Amino acid sequence: MIYGSKEDILQRIGNVVRVERLQQNITQRVLAARSGVSLNAVKNIESGAGATLGTFVLVCRTLGKDSWISSFSSVNDEISPIEYAENLQKAKRRIRLRAGSKRRK
Repeated sequence: MIYGSKEDILQRIGNVVRVERLQQNITQRVLAARSGVSLNAVKNIESGAGATLGTFVLVCRTLGKDSWISSFSSVNDEISPIEYAENLQKAKRRIRLRAGSKRRK
């Protein structure tokens, strides 16, 4: 469990991002450019003001820290092409059943 207020957590995350960036000896401007985000977005993350989740993911990847976000995704979450096709067929059948169940007057 993570303890602290939302602000405390964002501040700690920002500090970790800043330390990693400084260890890699890159500026906020360079990190922003390499990540494809604005300079203000990087400043917001590092200051604890927050950012979008997408921005955070881009910054993590640029810093080579996919491991920071990897626990949120799992190979088990992926669907196989066969499962996808089966689910698509089931959805089509449900649509046909609903369309055919309308009463005609």
